[in-house]
Amino acid sequence: MKYKLIALDLDGTLKNSNNEITEKTREALIHVQELGAKIVLASGRPTPGLRHEAKTLDLEKYGGYLLSFNGARVVEVKTGKTIYEQTLTIDEAKQAYDRAKEFHLACMTYKDDMIISEDIDDEYVCLESRINDIGKVKVESLKDNLTNPIYKVLLTGKPEYVASIEEAFKKPFGNDLSIYRSAPFFIEIMARGIDKAISLDRLAKSLGIQQEEVIAFGDGYNDLSMIEYAGLGVAMANAVDGVKERSNMITLSNDEDGIAYVLSKIGEGVEV
Repeated sequence: MKYKLIALDLDGTLKNSNNEITEKTREALIHVQELGAKIVLASGRPTPGLRHEAKTLDLEKYGGYLLSFNGARVVEVKTGKTIYEQTLTIDEAKQAYDRAKEFHLACMTYKDDMIISEDIDDEYVCLESRINDIGKVKVESLKDNLTNPIYKVLLTGKPEYVASIEEAFKKPFGNDLSIYRSAPFFIEIMARGIDKAISLDRLAKSLGIQQEEVIAFGDGYNDLSMIEYAGLGVAMANAVDGVKERSNMITLSNDEDGIAYVLSKIGEGVEV
């Protein structure tokens, strides 16, 4: 198999509409690992939010990796060793907090595999907790409880409101931080220049893997950089149009085992 590193987005890509990794997709990914390829789960989720998928795919056994916080951290599953990270400074996180307060947005970050927030009953804080299967800790002042490392500050609000204030919110920061809406109700704030491609490149180089030996699968705009970086960038059939237009190929949807389809073609020696 000429591809040695396979990067997988989770939601809308690796997992189907029922939030599951199908048996067909799991078997295909176990097979390529047996052939020697390494898998990296590449997600906006916090690192603990990837542990179930890592276990399902036996990444500890086969030497896989977790690229979390959209690339702010890359970890080796077997050892827990951090391969790469880029964090916010405490001052930057405090600026994000102050700006969130100005716009009446709920604010959270992560500490010791938990979410910490003043607003643990906020519906979207609860959603983040549920999606990642991690607990919540209430603090009286998030600003006073910010400690390193800070990979991401996540803000939440009603989708219509968040859309209406997004540009005004970002304006004072210029290009000093990476700020974008990852969902209609989430604004993510990370260190400047964070994206999946930069971190994927760091990982590939640390493993002695060439860019043309990388496959990346994704469906959303935060997957675009790694899809364009990879030797083979694959968009799911359910991907947004901008990702489809700039990928090397479009596979079946996440509900049709699109990852397994591509890997089977490669395994058969078909040029894709």
